[in-house]
Amino acid sequence: MTAATAPSAVKRERPVGICPRCHMVVRAFERIGQKCAKPLQIAAKCPGVIRSALAADEWTACSDCSATGRIDDGICARCQGEGWLYDKRRLNA
Repeated sequence: MTAATAPSAVKRERPVGICPRCHMVVRAFERIGQKCAKPLQIAAKCPGVIRSALAADEWTACSDCSATGRIDDGICARCQGEGWLYDKRRLNA
């Protein structure tokens, strides 16, 4: 498996926040402090609140997809298509 080399394989912007419940990442500053509300299979919506994750050491570019979120013609399994991995696992709901 190699990271996609097509023109659409652009490195994704580093996220600025993350939900401590479902681990959904966000790239918009205005989402920090708001309810996550991601649709879930076990509940109607995630009850978590988006927390900031702005420090440079909190995120690592996914080495499998080179931060593009894509491998070949599919979504990167390691980062779930986000292109970045959250390093600080201090998320307490």
